[in-house]
Amino acid sequence: MAVSRASFCCSRRDGDDRSIYVFDEWAADQDPHYREIFYTRLLPELKTRGKTVIVISHDDRYYHLGDRIVKREYGRLVRSAGYPILAADSGAGASG
Repeated sequence: MAVSRASFCCSRRDGDDRSIYVFDEWAADQDPHYREIFYTRLLPELKTRGKTVIVISHDDRYYHLGDRIVKREYGRLVRSAGYPILAADSGAGASG
């Protein structure tokens, strides 16, 4: 079984014991099995270890697993019905 470069990098970096992890569309290129592991095992494990985890994703099947959802449209923060969102979403500094 071949292991993707993203899988290898993620597992290698997990050993770095950082306090903040950022995953930008990491699961997008994974097969469904590894995508499920990423969202339901890896991310909760990092949270249990007290890590701050930022996940950038378009996969709304897993939004319910997040503590906070930040939705941007055209560079502005917008509310997302049904999901908690950061309180500081006044739009100040939300350009770009």
